[in-house]
Amino acid sequence: MDFSVELLHSTEKKLNAEISRLMKAVKVSTVSDLNSNTLGKLQKAPSNDFLNAFVALLESNMSLCKAAASSIDEMKSKVLDTQNQLIHRQQDELAKVKDTVQTEMKSWADVARKNDKQNRQLTAKSVKEAVKAVSEEEERSKNIIIYGVTDDEETDWEDVLKIDRASETVKSICEVTDCLNVEVQSCSRIGQRKSDKVRPIKVQFRASSDVDLLLRRACKLKSSEEFSGVYLAPDRTPEQRAARNKLVQHMKELIIKDSSKHYFIRDDKVRYTDKK
Repeated sequence: MDFSVELLHSTEKKLNAEISRLMKAVKVSTVSDLNSNTLGKLQKAPSNDFLNAFVALLESNMSLCKAAASSIDEMKSKVLDTQNQLIHRQQDELAKVKDTVQTEMKSWADVARKNDKQNRQLTAKSVKEAVKAVSEEEERSKNIIIYGVTDDEETDWEDVLKIDRASETVKSICEVTDCLNVEVQSCSRIGQRKSDKVRPIKVQFRASSDVDLLLRRACKLKSSEEFSGVYLAPDRTPEQRAARNKLVQHMKELIIKDSSKHYFIRDDKVRYTDKK
């Protein structure tokens, strides 16, 4: 038996109905009046009927409790897995910052020994830039860019008042991909509206683990009539976008040469498998 709140309410209603029927049969007005004396008024046949009904409800309730316990254990496991993923990601990011700072500080120390003031200033600046880059990368890891969602239905006054239907779209996408537990911090269109261009939507989530989950389940959008033409992507830097575009272009060339294979991009490389 699968647990659900509706099933729990249904079982509760059935139990209350049987108790009310029993109270009516022995002619009492409250549950506290049900005792051996009042129940003794029942004849054998009605007593067996009530007993069988309560036993059936008890067995159903026990199964429901077991299903609820199983659902709780499963949710706990998912929460722990998500927390562990977040902790590992944060540890990796901290390690990157530490390695970058240590490398740059070592370079700074080497230059300092040579007493070269100008180079010291440049190296100190590079340390700050490296830390800033890692920090920005951490912020981008919490973002998703959504392409292909038309915004031509939005009116001018919505644009003036900064009211965008992007949030409604993001909510619908999370529902289609079964990502109902992710926490959206903000979402908005990128750039100025143009009649010949569809602006992408930038979405910021509470944690990078939310982004990972949504990207993993983005394939479900293909089976959705509303979002079959929508594409989700990480928030990349201009350099990363340029490198990605080159990979996409290379993949398109491979498809033209040999369309018998299924091509895809993974780990910054174009890969392929045989079509089924």
